[in-house]
Amino acid sequence: MPTLGKTLPAMAALGVSALFLAAPQTAYAADSISCVAVGQTHFTPGVQMFPQSEIVTYQGVKSTCIDHSDMGITSARITASFGDVDLSCVASDFGTGTGTAAIEWDMNGSKQTSKADIAIAETVLNTARVTGVVTEGPFAGRRFTGKFDTSLLKGTGKCSAGALFGGVKSADFKGSFSIG
Repeated sequence: MPTLGKTLPAMAALGVSALFLAAPQTAYAADSISCVAVGQTHFTPGVQMFPQSEIVTYQGVKSTCIDHSDMGITSARITASFGDVDLSCVASDFGTGTGTAAIEWDMNGSKQTSKADIAIAETVLNTARVTGVVTEGPFAGRRFTGKFDTSLLKGTGKCSAGALFGGVKSADFKGSFSIG
């Protein structure tokens, strides 16, 4: 019995320490990724004082990514185009629209491209929330989400003055997107 009396407390201590070792950690999908997105937004025919339909194109530059996919992705460049987006210099929120995106990945020294069908789900002030699905390439079938802030209205003079010369044709954007 004395051996059992010594063994039980040691076994109990091992059980308690196993509980701490098995504590849950932040979970990421094994095939998810999130990236910074920056570049230029282009508007055709040009944002004016009153709402009109625009083609909106995002031309991103290579930016960093956090890769939870084990694919070796270090950076990405996104381009996206939306049609039929109602915009104006004086609106407090912008319209929605559908479009496509291409994401060029820097992956272990090579380049690969994903394509996605996307839509502007919501816009508030300068920020568009975008959702969609990757249709081709790495991450095919996975959900795409993004948030892009376009400096169209920063300094109201830019939008108002641009409206006199055919509208604002381009502005910087920054944001992020994730897949998974």
